Amino acid sequence: MRVNANRKVHQMKRDPFKTLVKIVAALLVFVLVGIGVFYLCSKAVENDFIQKRNATVQKNEEDEIAFNAKMNEMRASSSNFFDDGTSEETAQELQYWENTIGDSQWRVEDEGKGAPENTSTIVASRSELMLGGLMLVNAWHPLPAEFSDEALVPVGSTSGYKVPVNDNSVKLFRPAYDALFAALEEAGGLGLQNYLVQEGYRSNERQMELFNDKMAELQDKYSGDILMEQTKKRVNEPGTSEYQTGFSFNLRLYPNPDSIDFVESEQGKWLVDNGWKYGIIFRFPTRDFPNASWEDKSHKTGVSVELNLFRYVGEAHAATMRTLGYCLEEYIEFLMEHPHVSVYENGALKYEIYRIPMTAEPSFSLPVPNPARNYQASFDNMGGIVMAYSY
Repeated sequence: MRVNANRKVHQMKRDPFKTLVKIVAALLVFVLVGIGVFYLCSKAVENDFIQKRNATVQKNEEDEIAFNAKMNEMRASSSNFFDDGTSEETAQELQYWENTIGDSQWRVEDEGKGAPENTSTIVASRSELMLGGLMLVNAWHPLPAEFSDEALVPVGSTSGYKVPVNDNSVKLFRPAYDALFAALEEAGGLGLQNYLVQEGYRSNERQMELFNDKMAELQDKYSGDILMEQTKKRVNEPGTSEYQTGFSFNLRLYPNPDSIDFVESEQGKWLVDNGWKYGIIFRFPTRDFPNASWEDKSHKTGVSVELNLFRYVGEAHAATMRTLGYCLEEYIEFLMEHPHVSVYENGALKYEIYRIPMTAEPSFSLPVPNPARNYQASFDNMGGIVMAYSY
């Protein structure tokens, strides 16, 4: 400061640039300290997460080994039963079926007639069970009278049109939609694009329209009972079409090359080979269709024409059907004969399936094993309820 002649004291003005530099330096130091503290905290959190994750993984592996050992022990203890004639305990020979799919060894083991153990109970109505995914509809097993299509969802708008559709009338029940969406997401990640859902659910009115149109087309060649039979070979009678389940869908490519069928494309081959992982099966294998490695099932399905038709049944059922090499008709017949089976992938229990005879009750109390991760309850339209448990 300075003193003038009048003895007044004057404060010298501060340099604003130096002041700004000091402020910026202080802020910089503060930011650097903050970054350092954040980095140290984040590393501490990361290290803690890694330790907990590793401990959880190890615990899960130990629990899985213990669980599989327990299940093996339970199976071994249940492999004996009392013979009705002698009341003496004798060994029961239970069947098993094995198949190698990709890199995995799959095994289906018959668990006999006994029910799952250590269960809790859930209650499901008839209408809920019809949405379980395993309902069989064909020429011999028509759609149940109480069937409702109220729970259908439009595939296009529900997916935000991530799943391309022919138009927004294409609808499916939610489990089928979720499985299709997941499968096409996986295919897209592999560079397989241009799937289009041509058709999903058909109402009874739409099926009647198609059936009558086909009959009118054929009436110049046939008449009477022969006309009816020839029409049924080409279009299912109303109430017996797979499209009416709400779990089936027809796919093609867009733009659709005329020179190649969907199942001959890379996109189609992938879905045929991998759809089972998402609970999706190829519904109507015929001779050399979808390819020569598939067995002709037209004698069981009643469908001998080539259809690019896929059907949701659920992951447990699709994996078991793939292991056994069965179509849906054969699979339900198999469960009628073997109502309790366990399914293993590379020696680890993956699924357990249990079929229960259905009664005329409006709702049902159904068992769920306590170790099960989740379950699927389905009406099979052949007199049974099929429970599928995932582990």
